[in-house]
Amino acid sequence: MARSTKHKSRGMHSAHHVGPNMTPMVDVVMVILIFFMLGSSFVSPDWYLTNNTPAIKGGLSNVKTNAMPPTRINIKLRVRGTRTIAILPGLQTADLSGELATFLTNKHKALSKGVPVQVFISPSNGVPYKDVITAYSDCIQARFKQVAFRPPPAQ
Repeated sequence: MARSTKHKSRGMHSAHHVGPNMTPMVDVVMVILIFFMLGSSFVSPDWYLTNNTPAIKGGLSNVKTNAMPPTRINIKLRVRGTRTIAILPGLQTADLSGELATFLTNKHKALSKGVPVQVFISPSNGVPYKDVITAYSDCIQARFKQVAFRPPPAQ
């Protein structure tokens, strides 16, 4: 017995562990860490707002917008008795004596600058050729640049 007492006294002090057991605390911390890691992966798509706007280098100042579609003016030429009349939205002439030219000039002034305007002349069957040319020259005098002819409507 003396030997065992000698051994204890030589270098080994009895170690008494004072303090709480850390194993359950580490387990709880690991569970909380896993909970927050999984919870944050489900929340991440809500952090960003999604949209269909393309990314533009240099901001919106470099964006080129699409041009406005051209405004179309349809002039229908019809024969009434011995006279040719022009039918447009907002106008029906008694004849081609200058009323069409005045209307087209005012229309050209009222339209905004830079917006292309297409004028279509659509004569019906039986309209004299000179009246078609008169309507065309009225469009040119009103400074419309895109003037075209449409075939007569099918009957």
